[in-house]
Amino acid sequence: MSATPAKIQEEVSAYLFKRFLAKDAKLDPSIPFSELGIDSMTVVELVMFLEERFGIEIPSDQLTGDNLKSLESLIACAVANQSS
Repeated sequence: MSATPAKIQEEVSAYLFKRFLAKDAKLDPSIPFSELGIDSMTVVELVMFLEERFGIEIPSDQLTGDNLKSLESLIACAVANQSS
């Protein structure tokens, strides 16, 4: 069963707050990760979390700057790669 974009965003956001962001930080899904102080290694960890938690495999050719730019773009990429 596929997870909804809202469910994926909810869980990835919770993971970000648990591991990397201050509890009072404002997380706008469209803001680039770099502006939130989230580096490329953290983004790789987010991809691994998505793949493990939701069983979504994101092909390596889709691990591009555009797809990994923000929470919004990462979720869109994950949803596009979900199995039905």
